[in-house]
Amino acid sequence: MARAVHPPRKAPPLWKNEGVRWLVFAVVALVLWELGARLYNSPFLLPAPSRILEEFLKTPALVLTHAWITTQEIVLGFLLGALVAHLAALLLIVLPEWLEDFTFRAVSTLNSIPFVALASLVVVWLGVNGIGSKVAIAALYAFFALVYFVHKGMVSTDATKEELLTSYSASFVQRVRYLKLPFALPIIFTSLKGAAMAAVNGAIVGELFGAFQGLGFMILDSRYVGNTARVFLAAVFCTLVGWILLGVLTALERRFVGWHLEMTRRG
Repeated sequence: MARAVHPPRKAPPLWKNEGVRWLVFAVVALVLWELGARLYNSPFLLPAPSRILEEFLKTPALVLTHAWITTQEIVLGFLLGALVAHLAALLLIVLPEWLEDFTFRAVSTLNSIPFVALASLVVVWLGVNGIGSKVAIAALYAFFALVYFVHKGMVSTDATKEELLTSYSASFVQRVRYLKLPFALPIIFTSLKGAAMAAVNGAIVGELFGAFQGLGFMILDSRYVGNTARVFLAAVFCTLVGWILLGVLTALERRFVGWHLEMTRRG
């Protein structure tokens, strides 16, 4: 019996590729920025992209060293903040309702304190030297951006499924593993992205308050000497670190909750 021959699928148009669209957008934005900066002709206020690249090529090793230090602070702070946020969310689940409410009020009170004030205190307590204080500040930023949403996701599980597991005498660990965590994963991944960006901001704020190395220190030092191109260069590297973190989290999200993303696209 002859096998049916299916015509090859047509490749989607190039302009429908998300990566291509972003690349075109980036190129157009850079060209417009370059032209605008040259027409404005005020490198102190708005340096051209070519001027920023030139600044990087002057001392690439030094810039990369600063970027590497800040990257360590961001990643360690993000991981620490995410870990503590998940542990806190699990702890809140087992607390009595009145104590859970009291704890959330305490967390909300701390969250209402300006992070700049908290950051300055952390630098005073942990010191300027090393990356410890900056990691702690990045962790605080990530924690407050994450803890509420992790808890909300875990307590919003299906009541029927909760009752089913209870009827099977499932332990707390089993309920978390087989119901609460899988159910909460979509909102957890969404909030993890926000926490990653918060960790970037936290590390930079910590370096602005007290550091002798890192991109925040580079921004502060460049501002004092009026080197705006170097300030922009540090901002570019901060953005790159944030994009890489988002890319990693997006890949993990597709791996573990791809079904949810597909359902969201279909409406």
